[in-house]
Amino acid sequence: MSSSDSSPSPSPPSSPEASFHGPPDLERLVLHLVSAKRALTSTQHVHRANEIITGSRVLIEEIATLNAKNGFARRGVDEQIETLEAIRNGINDAGEKVDVEFQQTIARLDVANDRLQTTLAGLRKVLIDPSLGQPAPPASEPSTQGELSSDLEISGPVKGRQRTLHDFVDEANHEEVLASLRGFIDSYRDSQSDLDDNVGRLSESIAHVTEILLDRNKDSDPPKRPTPYDEPPLLISAIWQDMEAHASDMAGSLQSLISHYDLCVSALKHTEGGGEAAKQALPADVDIDDSLYAKKVSDPMDDAERAEMLRVLENDAVEVDDVAAEIKDRADDMEALWAQLSDRADAARRSQTQLLQAYKSLLTIRTSLPLYIEALDLFRTSWASVQVSIVAKTEELVGFCGFYEQFHSSYKKLLREADRRKAAAEQMRTVASKASRDLNRLWRADQKARETFMEDVGVFLPGDLAPGLAGAATRWEVTEVSMAGNIERDEDDGRDGD
Repeated sequence: MSSSDSSPSPSPPSSPEASFHGPPDLERLVLHLVSAKRALTSTQHVHRANEIITGSRVLIEEIATLNAKNGFARRGVDEQIETLEAIRNGINDAGEKVDVEFQQTIARLDVANDRLQTTLAGLRKVLIDPSLGQPAPPASEPSTQGELSSDLEISGPVKGRQRTLHDFVDEANHEEVLASLRGFIDSYRDSQSDLDDNVGRLSESIAHVTEILLDRNKDSDPPKRPTPYDEPPLLISAIWQDMEAHASDMAGSLQSLISHYDLCVSALKHTEGGGEAAKQALPADVDIDDSLYAKKVSDPMDDAERAEMLRVLENDAVEVDDVAAEIKDRADDMEALWAQLSDRADAARRSQTQLLQAYKSLLTIRTSLPLYIEALDLFRTSWASVQVSIVAKTEELVGFCGFYEQFHSSYKKLLREADRRKAAAEQMRTVASKASRDLNRLWRADQKARETFMEDVGVFLPGDLAPGLAGAATRWEVTEVSMAGNIERDEDDGRDGD
């Protein structure tokens, strides 16, 4: 839109209204004045733009200050969170290391217990050889089974069964060890549960602080999920530059509208009856320039100047509505930019509030932090004691395994010894039987010889010449004798003979 005195400024292609030929008449000049006056309502948008510019300066300063404070505070809070997470991870790592040691210790215990149970199962399968002369167990005698479990099953009485090696095992000894081991394992689980509870509380506290920092205004609608087609948010500097550009253009456009209005007034002043026609055309509540009613024209102009003025006015009149619409559009754009800037300020204020809340939560965690460290120390101390006890009891189980295995091995040797003794007794019985037969044969021969002798000379020999001469022959017998109490006497006699 051109000014009132020189050539017109560059403008869009003229509308059909701009093709009006000849100077405008009075009615048309009045229409241009009404349109120009209506366009001057854009002044309120320019005033609002000025308010936005002034308020934006304050907001930008506030945002800059809050962002600087929040950035410093956020770095501090993040460092504290990282420290707490490192402490929590350290406690977890220490607990996991102890648990690895526990699992290794239990693995060795399981090996010992499996070996014990296998040995006991082997003893249950070995029946007592009847040749040993063992009677069947009484009907009321129970058979127990030792297992590394909290539920020990005891079988009922078994009637008329053959004894096994397991019947000679006193399971009370290793069952007591297994019960102690279960107690130690339960003690470890309890201390581990206490440590896990403390670590869980620390994790919840850290998560609470993180949640505070990630919190958003719950009263507002959830933010729209961004898409790849969305434009990135403007920087504050870009927002300010856009605001200044809009405000400057709006001021320039408003000045063009004012110049056009002044040109309309000037045209009517230089047109006979222009003031009265304008008064009748404009609403009563619209102010009209008093100079329209002046009797004299202050600045007379010739016909050429007036024709040039009317030509410029006619060309500018085509652009009035577009200029007013442009001011309105720029005002809307500034309102949108002001909303963005306000949102940034609100976000900075919320961030400050969240950081203050996070800081208070960190202070609470700091007071509880020694308790978490103490829980780890208690867990380690408890495990050290439990580990020593479990290792000692595991060695006892290994000792039981060795003893029962030796018992089984000794039983096999006993069977071989029983067979050897049986063979030796059979050999002695054979020798004794042969000796008994030989002695009987010799006795009968001796007796027969004695009888023949006495028949031959007994009449001639007096009885007191050889006492016992007429007696029967001495008879020898081979008799089985128990040597249970005579072994030591025989050894003593042997030493005395030496």
